[in-house]
Amino acid sequence: MKGFFSMFKDSAAELKNVRCITTAGLLVAVYIVLDIFSFKIGDAIKINFDFIATAVTGMLFGPVPAVLAAVAGDLVGCILTGNSPLPLLSLLEVLKGLLYGMMLYKKSGMRLVTFSIIARLIDSLVICLVLNTAALMYYNYLSRTSEQLYIRYGKIATELIFFIPLMIFLMPAVCEAYERTFGRRKRSEQKN
Repeated sequence: MKGFFSMFKDSAAELKNVRCITTAGLLVAVYIVLDIFSFKIGDAIKINFDFIATAVTGMLFGPVPAVLAAVAGDLVGCILTGNSPLPLLSLLEVLKGLLYGMMLYKKSGMRLVTFSIIARLIDSLVICLVLNTAALMYYNYLSRTSEQLYIRYGKIATELIFFIPLMIFLMPAVCEAYERTFGRRKRSEQKN
């Protein structure tokens, strides 16, 4: 349990680092661009890749900056697109930041790949499929008809086919690029 709370303490300490703030700011911009350029299929299906920016922020800096970046990206994205922020959907972005930060922070090698797959499965099956569907129904963006639910189930399953290999390739590549650019992580980080 001590390690769990120390992860949040270490992650919060990252906010004192200028590199964290600037990189997280750039990743918020990437989140907004990926969200704005998402594409819709019909009225009920929206495909986007904004989770990548949240996952990278969580991997590099932990849950605290990932949560803050996810909320900032969601709110700024709503302002830029003219949509009003919806509290339940913003809360789901907080959960995504928390999930990716807790699962991917201070991971490398095969552990990073394994936890990337697990995090994406939890994101898709729990946050997107169950919680997001319930929130969309609550806000009347998705009807309670079985056809729309089956379409949504198919969408999530199809996304997993593409998103899991994307995470397997992208997360180690970004981790390696970050380490080459800014130097190796501290030895204490690599032990975890």
